[in-house]
Amino acid sequence: MISCRAAVMAALVAAPVGAAEIDPGAEAVLRGMCAALGGLASFTVTSDGSTDVILRDGRKLQLVATTTAVVDRAAGFRMRRDGPFGAVEAVHDGATLTVWSEALGGYAVTPAPGGLDEGLDALLAVFGEGAAGGADLLYADPCGNLMNGVESGDYIGVTTVGGVAAHHLFYRADDHDWQLWVRAEGAALPVRYVITSKWLMGAPQFTAQFHDWRFEADDDFSFTAPEGAREIAAADAARDMME
Repeated sequence: MISCRAAVMAALVAAPVGAAEIDPGAEAVLRGMCAALGGLASFTVTSDGSTDVILRDGRKLQLVATTTAVVDRAAGFRMRRDGPFGAVEAVHDGATLTVWSEALGGYAVTPAPGGLDEGLDALLAVFGEGAAGGADLLYADPCGNLMNGVESGDYIGVTTVGGVAAHHLFYRADDHDWQLWVRAEGAALPVRYVITSKWLMGAPQFTAQFHDWRFEADDDFSFTAPEGAREIAAADAARDMME
């Protein structure tokens, strides 16, 4: 008798891939998550993440980090990531975006007038995904980013992630695949998020597992430079953070 896991994998492999072939179950869960998450005026969440790095000799390293995001859609955000190369903090106050790197011993300030979406746009434009992996989930309309270039979507079923029952979704785009696990009970918030760069050597992945959701943002989103930190150009900070 074929196992359930084998049956699911066989169905995914055999399924024809056309333009935006989205399973209705996957569509319903994703839209529900986007509405629930985009509807939060403020929140705090922690994620445990990992990023695969493929070395030239074929070795795959998994760099792990913990990120705490404090978000107020009207006032700003603060994200702090503690990883293998020290802490990185990004703060947006509605007017400017400041990114501080412990490894560089400095901080960079760039204009970013507007709300949360504009602050995230500035963060990703200047510093790239490396500074805020998974930030596409924080936008007012998360689905607008997630569905960009999507070719197909599948509803895998309900599983348990970190003790939480969650709907498992699998979506395919041209250059990457992504998966979401969304709470099956209570608020339809993301539990786990995986992006696979499928055409790069070694198919590196970014993974984030979310926990400790709180529906408040106790922060004034002001930045105070650590003692001894120097201000550096945003372009220099971005280049050094990505090297």
